[in-house]
Amino acid sequence: MAHSLWWIPFALFLAGCGSGAANTQLEMPQLGDAEYHWIAARIFENETNGKTQYLTFWGAGEDFPSMGIGHFIWFPEGVDAPFDETFPTMLEYVSERSRECVPLPQWLDQRPVPDAPWRDKASFDAQQESERLTSLRQWLASTAPQQAQFIVASFKQRWNALEPDSGNKDELTAQLQALLSTPGGLFAVVDYFNFKGLGENPRERYAGEGWGLVQVLGDIASAADNDTPLVQQFSEAAANRLRLRVANAPSERDEARWLDGWYRRVAAYATKAPPPSGAAASRYRVSPYLQTVSHDAATVVWFSELRNAGTLRVDDQASHEYTSAPRLACELAYHLAEFRNLEVAHSLPYRHEIKLQGLEEGGSYRIDVEQDGDVATLQLRMPKASQARFVVYGDSETEPESTGAHVKWPAPGAVDDDRRYPVDQTSGYAANLAIIAESEPDFIAIAGDLVESGGEQRDWDEFWLHNATLAASVPIVPALGNHDYYGGPGDLGGYGRAAAQRAVSKYQSYFGRPGYYVLNHGPIALIVLDANNGKPERSLTDTNWYLGDVAPDWQEGSAQMAWLLEALAQAQRDKAFTFVMFHPAPYSSGIHGRTPGVGEAENFSSGRPLRALTPLFLRYGVDAVFNGHDEIYEHSSVQGMETLTDGGQREHSVHFFTVGIGGDGLRGPIPGLENPHRVFMADKDSPESYDANGVLTEGGKHYGHLLVDVSHQGEGRWEARIEPVYAFPVMNPQGGVDAFEPRIYDDVLTLTSEHVD
Repeated sequence: MAHSLWWIPFALFLAGCGSGAANTQLEMPQLGDAEYHWIAARIFENETNGKTQYLTFWGAGEDFPSMGIGHFIWFPEGVDAPFDETFPTMLEYVSERSRECVPLPQWLDQRPVPDAPWRDKASFDAQQESERLTSLRQWLASTAPQQAQFIVASFKQRWNALEPDSGNKDELTAQLQALLSTPGGLFAVVDYFNFKGLGENPRERYAGEGWGLVQVLGDIASAADNDTPLVQQFSEAAANRLRLRVANAPSERDEARWLDGWYRRVAAYATKAPPPSGAAASRYRVSPYLQTVSHDAATVVWFSELRNAGTLRVDDQASHEYTSAPRLACELAYHLAEFRNLEVAHSLPYRHEIKLQGLEEGGSYRIDVEQDGDVATLQLRMPKASQARFVVYGDSETEPESTGAHVKWPAPGAVDDDRRYPVDQTSGYAANLAIIAESEPDFIAIAGDLVESGGEQRDWDEFWLHNATLAASVPIVPALGNHDYYGGPGDLGGYGRAAAQRAVSKYQSYFGRPGYYVLNHGPIALIVLDANNGKPERSLTDTNWYLGDVAPDWQEGSAQMAWLLEALAQAQRDKAFTFVMFHPAPYSSGIHGRTPGVGEAENFSSGRPLRALTPLFLRYGVDAVFNGHDEIYEHSSVQGMETLTDGGQREHSVHFFTVGIGGDGLRGPIPGLENPHRVFMADKDSPESYDANGVLTEGGKHYGHLLVDVSHQGEGRWEARIEPVYAFPVMNPQGGVDAFEPRIYDDVLTLTSEHVD
């Protein structure tokens, strides 16, 4: 067992090392979650070059590995290098604060913390993909904010416990306090402390000269430069100390190889300052929304900042008051790879869910939710057996980067056209949602790709920024899309198993639904499928060549297919209309209409294999299928025969709607790719018209949705009217957009049905 002051449990260490300390105590600024995420991101970048693979690292020429965002030193048995060993104490500190969501790997969950189990760098490097190091990297990546808290807390306590040195500790503390009061000083001090230590360890010397924080502060005090900004003085003094260290280092250590990188690190201090956290504007992380609504029940969900129970009251009646049981929503954590892009970071929220039962068909209820003194009001409209009104769109793909991003908007018939849409994605999606709200639907069905990367929490934050208000009165009925399975680029994991599981866990936390399910709503059944993965893998029947069996198979012989057959039969028997929704479009003129594959004229996430389901849809009388994936508006129709419940047959058509125009891209069709079943496509069948000033007056492809109205016509007759609504940008002669108008493509479909309950 290596011996070091850092082996003492952290609480005992803090309590026992204050004797002899100077009376002047350092006071740290009050930090919130935003600052800790920011600090963690920058230290992670500095120590590992922003790569999670380097969270477990053994440097060339070193006698020990370094772990975590701060490259905390961990000695193997028998090693006693002249550096502070920080990993064991960090592990104890962080594990106590993260155990509820991120338990320690079992092999490391023991006290005292064992020595590093690798004898040398060669054995360590050989085990990089072992379960032991993989699980440790996952734990370290998931606890980065707590590691930043450890760095700050240990810095403060160690400084205040520092013995006076020739009576100048008070002077250095004053210098340090002044640094901490500057915008960039906090990070400069904390990072340098983590980087090169406090400087009080007499063993951390070359030729009698140290290079820690004490020495750098002493150099600033000696220089007495009142004209240069203090953070810049710190940066320059740190560079000089590092230069001196390299000059004094034993030649066999070859420390000059690190000097350029060290210079760049300390030179950046003057330009780096964390954003202030600020007080939370609301006690809600996500304000209360209707998660599910059935004929006699409804579920309300919300997420709070604090771990206190909330209260829900129906129609202001004390007899209808409910108290929530908050649960820490571990699944809504930010991934370490997101930290560098976070403008505002939050701690983990608490999830609340209350189910209301015994509600009346067609009734209207006011619901008040109080959380920590903050009151939110919802309006609940219960469905009626005689009608249904809902909206469908796909591919909102929310992310912060959508703001300011104007997507390509190819002119009809153009190839490689770089024309851009007149408003950015955020404005287009907002306009679409505003029109949806005016139509007062019973629910909003989203045909997948709700967010850009399902594994990025910041993309879900953006989704609720747009949807929370609307969802307070209209429940969202989603399908999983490939982007909702996507962990994110690079270290976020792509379609890897862990990344996809992380992504889906966020989706399920918000919506509480399995991958496939049925929504029975008055006279309709909406059957929602998870069609994101086919079998065999990487075959012509696979709908995603990168996503493995995290997503369920949908083909014959699968559990989902067995379920689907029962759901189709029941819907045909019990409902006036049967609708199906899933993400990939079987019939499309867009890029995902290509043959499955990863080569030229192929697509890794093709919807074509799902044409195999069309015979089933015909057989069971499915009326319409709603898809996204391709960011176009296209209507296709396939004719065949329906087998009736009495065994007879009749001619039947299934209508397929690709409506991936929710709020992301506005792509055009692929040249040369023909869809023989197409009835209407906005690119070809809604020509653009301009006035004498060159202002668009009608037509073209725009952000939009389908509005579906189902009504009872009497004597067992039913009607479903499907209208393709789009948000038309009303433009001025200068090319600016003054407003949006709801308009309807010339593709309105009316379906009829005879059904008696």
